[in-house]
Amino acid sequence: MQPRSRIVAAVAFLGAGAVLAVAGFFSGAPGLDPAQGAAVGFLGLVIAALGALLLRRGLAGRAGSVSAAASDPLPLPYYTRNCPFCGRRLGLKAEKCPDCRRRLPDDATCSAGATDAASAVAAFAAARETALAAGSTGYVWRATHDGAACERCANNDGHVFLWEQEPIG
Repeated sequence: MQPRSRIVAAVAFLGAGAVLAVAGFFSGAPGLDPAQGAAVGFLGLVIAALGALLLRRGLAGRAGSVSAAASDPLPLPYYTRNCPFCGRRLGLKAEKCPDCRRRLPDDATCSAGATDAASAVAAFAAARETALAAGSTGYVWRATHDGAACERCANNDGHVFLWEQEPIG
């Protein structure tokens, strides 16, 4: 449930619970049994308490949706990268891949399925523009866990990043 929907539901529950509690505890209707009135009053209190809980969660979700990325712990540092041409795992200081014998670009980390680092950056920039146009504020990093992901991708898995701030590394 979205924070705004949770707040609207909370206000409805608080209102209904208050009306039931007042009607149950303070009704002076001559035909109403006092035990039934008390039961209705307690039911109203339970509904109002549920409304208060929903309101608290709705307000917390509204405030936490923007700051969630800032409160996450930073991902661990990484020490390896994949060759953007053949996918072999290499140390960060490697200048040439021993399998494909190609010289590595300085900014190469994980190829993310792209044929070279420039196309990976372009694909990310296009996805970023589309997400920003749709109103997204950030993204959750997902790694494949198939053994081919570099250490950076594996360590960033599950962390929330804002579109305006690039991950460390």
